[in-house]
Amino acid sequence: MFSQPPTLLLACDLGKSGGKFFYKLLNGQTHALWMDAEVAQRSTAGVAQVSQSGRPQDNAWFRLEDDLVFVGKAAQAFLDYNSFKEDKSLKAAERIAGVLGAIAKIENLPPKFEAIVWVLLPINELATRQKISSRLSDICQGFCFQDETEYRIDLKLSFRPEGYGIYVQRKCQLQQTGVAITQRTTWIEMLGHRNGTQLAFETGTLNAAKSTSKFPGFWEPFEKAANAAGVSVTEYDVLLKALETGQSQQYSVAKGETIDFSDAMAQVEAGYLDALDSHFNDHLIPSLAKGKGDVILAGGAAYLMRQALQLYFEDRGFFPRLSLAWEHQDALTRLVEAQLPESYEMPSMAMRMTDCFGLFQALLGDMNRMKVAS
Repeated sequence: MFSQPPTLLLACDLGKSGGKFFYKLLNGQTHALWMDAEVAQRSTAGVAQVSQSGRPQDNAWFRLEDDLVFVGKAAQAFLDYNSFKEDKSLKAAERIAGVLGAIAKIENLPPKFEAIVWVLLPINELATRQKISSRLSDICQGFCFQDETEYRIDLKLSFRPEGYGIYVQRKCQLQQTGVAITQRTTWIEMLGHRNGTQLAFETGTLNAAKSTSKFPGFWEPFEKAANAAGVSVTEYDVLLKALETGQSQQYSVAKGETIDFSDAMAQVEAGYLDALDSHFNDHLIPSLAKGKGDVILAGGAAYLMRQALQLYFEDRGFFPRLSLAWEHQDALTRLVEAQLPESYEMPSMAMRMTDCFGLFQALLGDMNRMKVAS
C-alpha cells in the first residue's frame, strides 16, 4: 500500500478530562480522535489476559520489554483514581505513543513510518518538554501495539503552550474581517479542570511575563462547593451534567430519584468565580480598564461556567471585548459530529477540541510553507 514510509501529521491536546487529537497522512483526509486520559503500566506477568477487540483508540495498549502499558479506556480497569490534579507532563509520552499505535492500526500503517507531532502543554509545564521528548523517542525506537505489530517511528516532536491553537484561530478570524491581530492585545484565558492558563499576545507575540498557568482550575472549587451543598462523590457526574446542560433537574442513580441541583449549581458557580476573581483582578482587569485588549474564554470550565462568566464581565462593562473560543466553529463541529460517536453523549466535545483543532491548522500551515519553500 505504501511505496515508502508514510508521514503522519498529529496534533495532541492531553487534557485531563480526555485526550483530543487530530491527524492526517501527508496526502490524506483530516481525522479526529478522542481518548480517555488514564495510563496504567503493569508487569506482563501480572496481567492474565488482554483483549484485542474493539476500536484501537478504545483498547490502546502496547508492550515495552517486560511491561504492558494501557492508555485511555484500556487503563481504567487498573486504576481507582481520577487524574485531574496531575501534571499533564506525567505519562504524556505514553499517551502519545498509545494514540500513535491506535492510528497506525486504524490506518494500516507499515511498521516503520514518520510522525510529525505537535503537543499542547500548560505554559508552566513547557520546561518538561525535553523529558517528554526523550521518553517518547525511546518508546518510538520500538513498541508492539496490541502484541500484533512492532512500530519503529521516526519522530519529529514540537510543543506549544495551551491556548496557542485558540490564538491561531482568532488570527484567522480577524484576517477574514481585514484586521491584523498584531494591531491589538489578545488575552486568552484557558480555564481547565486542573488549572488555568493565561496567554497574553501583544503585537502578535507571546508576552511570557504576562502569561501564566498559576491560577486555580475548576476541580478544587467544584469539589469544595459540591461537598458544601451535600452532593456525594457518586453524584459528581450528575452535577457536572446539570452544569453543562443548564438543567438543574437530574436523575440520580445513587438516590433512585430526580434531584434538583440548582442550589449546588449556584454554589459551584459562586465558588469558582470567587477562585478566579483575584487572578482576573491582578492580571486581566487592569489592562481591560485601560482599553487594552480582547478576551477569549476557552477550556472545559469556561464552557460549564459560560453564563456566569459572561455575567461577570458584563457587570464590569467588558462584555463587548469578550468572545468564546468555541463560537463560529462550524467546520470543527461538523467534523467532530461526523467522526466521533462520543459527541452524542458529550455535547461539549467540539468545544473541548477547539484548541487542538487550531494547533492542527497551524501544523498544516507550517507543512505547506515548508513545501512552498522547497
